[in-house]
Amino acid sequence: MKIGQFAKDFNVSIDTVRHYIDKGLLIPEKINTQYQMNTICLEDMALINELKLYRFSLKEIHKILSLKRLTNNGNNEDMSYFRNLLVEKKKQLIEEKDQILRAIHSLDAKINTETNENIEQDNKKKGVPLLFVPVLSCPYCQSGLSLQNASILVNQIFEGNLYCSCGYQTEIKDGILFTNNLQSSPFKYSIYEIDVEKWNPSFVSLIEKSKLWMYNELTQHQMENKMVLETNIEILMMLPKYLSSLSKNTSYIFTCYSLETIKTLKQSIEKLHPDLSVLYIVNSDLHLPLAHHSIDFFIDSLSLTQYSLIYKESPIQILTKYLKDNSYIIGNAVFYEANSKSLKRIQTIYPTPNPKALQLNLLEEELHEHHLTNLIKEIVGFTKNPGSYFSYHDENEKMNLLAYKAAYSTAK
Repeated sequence: MKIGQFAKDFNVSIDTVRHYIDKGLLIPEKINTQYQMNTICLEDMALINELKLYRFSLKEIHKILSLKRLTNNGNNEDMSYFRNLLVEKKKQLIEEKDQILRAIHSLDAKINTETNENIEQDNKKKGVPLLFVPVLSCPYCQSGLSLQNASILVNQIFEGNLYCSCGYQTEIKDGILFTNNLQSSPFKYSIYEIDVEKWNPSFVSLIEKSKLWMYNELTQHQMENKMVLETNIEILMMLPKYLSSLSKNTSYIFTCYSLETIKTLKQSIEKLHPDLSVLYIVNSDLHLPLAHHSIDFFIDSLSLTQYSLIYKESPIQILTKYLKDNSYIIGNAVFYEANSKSLKRIQTIYPTPNPKALQLNLLEEELHEHHLTNLIKEIVGFTKNPGSYFSYHDENEKMNLLAYKAAYSTAK
């Protein structure tokens, strides 16, 4: 019998039959290049299917077939051996069944716990803490914003409209601040929708190393009663992972254009760190409704890198006016060597990139031009394969990852 008919008779694929042949479970004759499935193959295949029904592994089945082949008969000793195997397999399956039932009960308990926690969390949702009201200002004329139609409960603003006499408007919905003129990035992406295949795990590990470097630099400073801003969190975020080890009296501001990212982060922080003072802003242009000179630390989690791909204006140029004197920027950025193919691809792929996007001198020039002294910078490492998300990357080139800290001062 040919292998095709054999597979059809036993309702398996030809590839399965070939796999069994390769493993020595089936031993057919071979005439020229064609396998001929003989009577013994029929008997062995019937036994294989029966044992698979009893949930024997192929390795176990091979042992049983080996005994059958060695003894070449079906005497009482063979039958006793086979019966003992069946008894042992039954015990094993009962044990597995008990383990599965215990796992199911544990899952039910976990699901019920999570459901109850989510209900409790929904009842404890937080709004914009009132302590942020003094720093809410028009991003254009810097006048204080008037709050109208507000829903306030226990020092939290859940709903409300904010107005400036110059015409600027913004609103608070579900405890989240929405700026006007929202514009989604033409290259939509959210860290919560990450496709691991598009980010090389080794590059993610490199980024994690840079975030640890940033955290260590941040903790060199006194954080009590400070205000920390992290932007661009739809791509990458550093602070949330380390909130438990930072000061409880620090105020945090997170901003990005993705409402889903903001909502997910808000839910997570409220569950894990319910006592923290946090302001969540949905914004796309970084012109934030905050008072100038109100931020002590700006966390740049690849903000300069990503922003420079889309806009000619840099985030450092926009955000320095929000920084206090003697404040800090702590961040990371990727860059290529001059004249690399990847840099040229950026200028062709993106419609309006910064001419110096992903060049090291862009960061250095921005820091210098906007009164930032580069105290520390360290190349954390490089990769030649960051992942397919980075469509502009040439696989023969190094993408370097830099971590840095710079001090902001208006004194010359």
